[in-house]
This record gives sequence, structure tokens and C-alpha cells, in this order.
Amino acid sequence: MPTFGELLNQYIERAGITDAELARSTGVQRQTIFRWKEGLTARPRYREDVLRIAAKLRLSPAERDALLLAGGFSPEDPTAVAVLLGTPGDDSAAGAKGERHGASHAPDDDGEIRIRGEGRGADAEREMLPSEDAWSVQQPAMVDASSASIPASQRRTRLIERPQLMLSVAIVLMLAVALVGTWLLPTLFPPSPTATPIAVLSPTSAPTATSLPTVTPTAIVAQPGEQLIVIAPFVGYTSSDLRFNVAGRIREAIEEELQRADLGDVHTVIWPEPITEPAQADAVLSAAGAVLAIWGEYDAGRVRASVTAPTLDDTYWVNPVDAPSALPLVINQEVPRDARIFALYTLGSYFRSVDQLAKALAVFERALAQSPTDATMRASLHFYVGLLTPQLQGYTPQALTRTIEHYSAALTLQPTWENVRYNRGTTYLGRALLSLDERADLDAAIADLNIVIERRPTRVDPLVNRGIAYYQRNDDGDLARARADFDRVVALQPQDYRGYYHRALVEIRSGDKEGWQADLAQVQALAPTYAPANNALCWGYGTAGEPEKALPYCDAAVAADASGASLDSRAITLAQLGRYAEAAADLRKYLDWVRSAYPALYPKYRGPQVEGWIELLELNENPFTPEVLTALRQG
Repeated sequence: MPTFGELLNQYIERAGITDAELARSTGVQRQTIFRWKEGLTARPRYREDVLRIAAKLRLSPAERDALLLAGGFSPEDPTAVAVLLGTPGDDSAAGAKGERHGASHAPDDDGEIRIRGEGRGADAEREMLPSEDAWSVQQPAMVDASSASIPASQRRTRLIERPQLMLSVAIVLMLAVALVGTWLLPTLFPPSPTATPIAVLSPTSAPTATSLPTVTPTAIVAQPGEQLIVIAPFVGYTSSDLRFNVAGRIREAIEEELQRADLGDVHTVIWPEPITEPAQADAVLSAAGAVLAIWGEYDAGRVRASVTAPTLDDTYWVNPVDAPSALPLVINQEVPRDARIFALYTLGSYFRSVDQLAKALAVFERALAQSPTDATMRASLHFYVGLLTPQLQGYTPQALTRTIEHYSAALTLQPTWENVRYNRGTTYLGRALLSLDERADLDAAIADLNIVIERRPTRVDPLVNRGIAYYQRNDDGDLARARADFDRVVALQPQDYRGYYHRALVEIRSGDKEGWQADLAQVQALAPTYAPANNALCWGYGTAGEPEKALPYCDAAVAADASGASLDSRAITLAQLGRYAEAAADLRKYLDWVRSAYPALYPKYRGPQVEGWIELLELNENPFTPEVLTALRQG
């Protein structure tokens, strides 16, 4: 009796339907359908899934029941059992129970049976995706009242600049890049047409009491501070007596890369015995205190290298061999190169999972330097190098430029990876806020976020960041566009203070006093400790010519901000109250902060204009006339 995967392949090919269409119409994830087709998962978990697929593929009753039986379920028509299974005792009946000869399977967390190592070369690429946390959703920036005075267009005259927008958007926004995204869907990553051998990510099996091997005590144990990679001898199943030192060749290749990456505390060692299953690899990792175990097998038809890490899912690389005579070529040339790329990728992911970001970046860069032929692997490496660069090198225009370059390279290879496009859009936004000429980056940020929002219209984070970009650009119509985005955020997540806060800034700029008062009151109710709300109230009342109402909020904002970045808002209020000396003192400290934190952006913060206000205040003159206040409020 054919396996479930074999039948499913046959019926899908006959129907001429794509995996993506089948997934959309049945509610079964595309990843799951792929695993069934490739034999990576022996049986479906739910009978209803098989019935929906049968209906979509327009199977006859006999074909439907054959598919059910192959999946381990009873047929709809009980009389079909004898026909489809054969007489009692027939070995073909074992197929209905998932007892496939030669299959090594173990229960996954979701209860399905996953057959490991049965990928089919190029098609297995569909499983080579960045891990779920590759969708590193950057939380939108928390801009504060300062943003009301920082127009994005260089065409507009700025009378005073508020640095908190740059601080909060470019730093808070970027620091959140490593957060795990909760809206990554496997369907975001369709298969790539490349035909090169690739790595396949699959969940680590939960070892059972009978499958967990006993590891013989050995002197191979990681020393304190050492990162140990264990490489086990590969199991050979060739018909000839030839045996190849696969482990030795892989070790030599990895050692070369580790030396180039200057990772002196990472060492490799050959394990004395082969590893034949994931549970055994887990036991070896535990016994040796290692961070990676590389193991595998080869025969006349394929070579497979598996990589196991203690905190990550397993990866494995499958390379089909055309003929036994091609086996030495594969082992001598392809296995060392491709296996080390996958090992470096997994090692980098491990370092990132344990927060050793410098080592992770070094390893990802070394893997990328190998120029992987697989487009998906190359795109994943570009993603992680871009992700880690500003975290380690600082959120500077130079580091963000490099990040954008890597995200762009990833998108060239995988244009549908929305996580990469979202991150690139927010990186453009961050670089704009740290640049004197920000228009091009704001346009690019909006373009990227437009695509993400079109595909995911109910996601809040892209809406918030696009609203910030519109607000900052401040072209004709941008204020209305920003308001629409923040209205949508409030409608989608009414308990999220960010929508109200950013909408309040738009309302301050547009002169909607009742609107910003109500929204900022809502912010304080939802997030009482959110200090920028006080700065926004200080700015709103101060630029509205109501210094008495503004002053308590100004004092609260300054008390919560030891940097001096909030002092310019209070200076506007103090000057209107006739407290010129105090206003001048606040502005001097504010300029000290600008020179210290953003010296290159002194013109963007309108340092020369602030110097002029200080001169007027020293002459006991109030520089903040009604006309100036209106210009400040409108940005």
C-alpha cells in the first residue's frame, strides 16, 4: 500500500493545485502539507484535515478512503477495508498504522509522527527558513512631545528642535529589534526554485524512556569557558568496503572558519562513536557539555549531515548522490563546504539564543562569507547579520546603513519575507531621525511599511511606525495620513496607550486641543508611569499659550529625565511666565545635552536659533511670541 505522502503527491499532481492553494482552502498549514508530501511527517494528526483535503482534491470515495487508511484513520466506507488493506495478516496493513519499514520516527510536541532525514534535495528547501524569532518585530518608537516641534521636511523653518523623538524612536525602536515576533506565519515563506542541497529545520523530538541512549563516560568534556562542538563519525551504508572520514573533513573545514572568525574558545572534537538518532545526540551534548553535535550517515544514494544544539531545533542537510561512484566527490568537496555552512548557521543561532551576540555575529558573517549557493540560507544569514550589527556597533547612521544593505540583500533573494521588509522600514525610519537630510529615508520607510500593511492590515506595529514616518515627513496630507493610522491603532487595540499618545501629537500639531487633552488623559489612565505623556502635556499647553497649566507637567517631565533633553519644553513655559533667567538656564543645559548626545545634529536641533533665544532672554525679552508658538506647534 502506498504511503500517505505518496498518495497525497499523486492526488495533488493530478489536481494541478499548489500547496499554497491547498493550504488556504483547507486550513492546513503549507508547512504541514509539505512535510506530509516529503514523508517528513508519517501521518496526519487530525482525520478532519484528510477529509477536507480529499474534498478539495475531488477524490472518489475509494481514493478518499485509501488516503484515510494510509494516514492511519478508519475509512468512511467500512466495506472498503478488505479491498484497501488486503486480507488480515497482510503486511500492507502496517502502512495504516504508520509502521513504515526503515523509518525512524519519534513523537513531536504536536503529537505528529515526524520521519527524519527523508528530505528530497531541492524540495527540502521549503523547510529552510529563519527560525520563528527571525520575525523580530521592532516595537514602534515611543515619541514624545518633542516630536511636535521636529518637522521632517527640510523645506520648513524650525524654531526649536525636540531631541526626545530621535532618542525614543531611534533607540527604543531599534533596541526592540530582538523581540520575538508573534505573527510570523509559515506561509510567508514560499519555496525557492533553487536546486542546491539545503538545510532543513525540524523540531527536536522528545526522547522517550526507551530511545534515550546511555552515553559511555568519556574524557571528552568541555572545559570551563570553552564552547565545544562534537563531531561524530558518520555511519556508512555503502555496498562497497569504502569508508570515508566524513567527520574529519567536516572538522577540518569548521576549524578553519573558527580560526578566521577568531573564536579561540570554540573547539571541535571527534566523538569516539557514531550518533544515529536525535535522542542520542541530545545525550552526547549533555554528557560532553557541548554546544553542537554534528552527526549523520551516507550510503550509495545520499549523504545527510545533522546538527543538534541544546537550545535549538535540529537542522539537517541532505545531498542525493547520483551514483555510488559520485560518493567520494560529494564527501570530499560538497559535504565539508555545505555542512560547515549549516554548522556555522546553527552555531550562530545558538550564540544568539544564549545572548552571546558578538560571537553570533562573527559566526554568521563567516557563514555568509562562504557564499552559500542556497538562496534561502543566504537570505537568512543576511537577515541575522543586519539584525545584530546595530546591537553591537551602536545605533549610528553607519551601522544602520549596513543593516539596510543586508536587509535589502535578503529581500532581493526572498522578496516575500515580510519580517525583513518590516525591519528594513523601521531601520530607514531610525536612520532618518539620525540624519540631517531625512526625506529619502522617510519615503523609503513609508514604502516598505505600505507593503507590509497591505499584506497584514490588522497588525498594529507597522501602522504605528508608518504614522510616525508620516508625522515626521509632514508633507501636504501627511498629518491626515498619520491620524488615520493612529485611529486604526486605537480601533484595533483600544487598551494600547501608544495609539492615543501618537494621535495626541498629531492633534497638538493640528490644533485639536480637546482631542489631545482627551487622548493624553487616556494615556495616563492606561500607562500611569509613562513619563513622555507629561512632556506632551507640557508641550501642548505651553505652545497653546497656557503656561500656568503647562508648568506642573513640565516639572514632572524634567524630574523624570535626567539627561536634559526635556528642558527646552519647560523653557518655553518659563519664558511666558516671565522667569527669563530660569528659561535661559534650561536652554543652556538643553544645548549641552545636544552637543554631548548628537553633536553632528546640532543644526537639526536648531542650536543657533536656541542660542538666539538665550540672548533675548538675557535681555529680559520673551522670544516666544504668539506667532512663534503657533509655528512651533505646527512644526
